[in-house]
Amino acid sequence: RGELALTPGPSPETGRGENVIPLQGMRRTIAERMTASYQTTPHITFTVRVDMTGFEEARAQLNARAEAVGQARVSATALIVKAVAWALKRHPWLNSTLRQCSGQALHDEEIHLLPEINVGVAVALEEGLIVPVVHQADRKSMAEIGAEVNDLATRAREGRLTPADVTGGTFTVSNLGPFGIEQFTAIINPPQAAILAVGATQPEPVVDEEGQVVVRPVMRMTLSADHRVVDGVAAARFLTDLREALEAPMLLLW
Repeated sequence: RGELALTPGPSPETGRGENVIPLQGMRRTIAERMTASYQTTPHITFTVRVDMTGFEEARAQLNARAEAVGQARVSATALIVKAVAWALKRHPWLNSTLRQCSGQALHDEEIHLLPEINVGVAVALEEGLIVPVVHQADRKSMAEIGAEVNDLATRAREGRLTPADVTGGTFTVSNLGPFGIEQFTAIINPPQAAILAVGATQPEPVVDEEGQVVVRPVMRMTLSADHRVVDGVAAARFLTDLREALEAPMLLLW
């Protein structure tokens, strides 16, 4: 009758030429945490464009100073961490966590505004992602944060992080700009209330203060926040202040 016989393809267990990698170790931990976050946390996201002219000028000055005194150069991520800590201090709802009330019913929860500002920095490894933490980032100088971010990233890639290096984070920054990614949305790292996704800085036409079209370095950043904890207006105000600090880094001294 001319019927077509369908032969199933090889299964992952028996297929020839397939490289089967067990979902275990760090990869399984990431999968479980991100799945739980995405399924249980109502994410709300906001994206803004940032004119990075002032940021790049400030970073150039900082690195000139660092080289003059024999210190390590300040990465863009380190300067972003400094600005994030500055903004979190002014918007504590973004530096919070949702916890179940001790000894109470399952759905009795409370919001904890955290006293310390500990900014995690996502670092990509071959086997997955790890987030070392800059503790008390709001209390550290730009030079201290720059050196610490460099040290944490180096030790993460060499497998030398300690448990203290990866615990206690209250907010996370994920910067994929060095990989050329223009914009993305990150999943919140539980039990934190928010995460910032940073894209690449690229030249784009913008309208300046005189109404003229000029080419400026522009970066897009996307904030993901837990809508159970953070209202849209609170998240928007945080992101607006953060953008202002990145565009005019002198505000970090205020």
